[in-house]
Amino acid sequence: MKMRKEMADKAVKLIMAHPAFLGIKEEALRYIIASEDVLLKEFSKGQQVFPCHGVKKAVALILTGSCHVCENRKIVETKTDGSFFGVQTLYLSADADLTLAAAQDSKVVFIKKSAVDWLLQDDFTVAKSYLTFLSEEINRLSAKKQTAALESASAESKLAQYLLSRPRNAKGEVALPQDMLKLSKQLGLDKNALFKAVEVLNSEGAIVLGGSAVCIADEEKLKNHV
Repeated sequence: MKMRKEMADKAVKLIMAHPAFLGIKEEALRYIIASEDVLLKEFSKGQQVFPCHGVKKAVALILTGSCHVCENRKIVETKTDGSFFGVQTLYLSADADLTLAAAQDSKVVFIKKSAVDWLLQDDFTVAKSYLTFLSEEINRLSAKKQTAALESASAESKLAQYLLSRPRNAKGEVALPQDMLKLSKQLGLDKNALFKAVEVLNSEGAIVLGGSAVCIADEEKLKNHV
């Protein structure tokens, strides 16, 4: 679809404001937007947006509407108009395990990898901005993983302390409340964190699940989490 001037102007404004393309020359950007390496496509609600026919490696810019980011067919994020998709994964050697689907009728601009290649090669300032953006994303994801690891360790510690403090029957079993949501609130955890902690302790052999009770199989392993 040919991009009308107002659409092209909006795309230029959004691209120039993105951290990965800071310093880009407007003249060069308009030149590449008018080329065959940049496409505007319309999608109906529910239709797969990316990858799509003719577009495998590209940065997607949602000009109107909104799109769901999906992983293994599950929605993990919703991107609204003005949002980008694929900047971080464009140069991965393997295809990213993420897809984009229209949450409502949408218009999306695809900037093919060949177009991004040209922009980065044409201006070192843009290349530097792109590399800086990717480096900061790596740091952000690393910090996020570390935080998640700490939260997971905290969840296991809280669950271990709870189990060790509760009375056990002759089989070494600790009765669990019928409503696990109440237990998660009591421990200051969300329900997903609690179930994850149960899975970790079970996989380590510290506990064994059995219906409405947990058997403490290895007290020493459980104490290692306290």
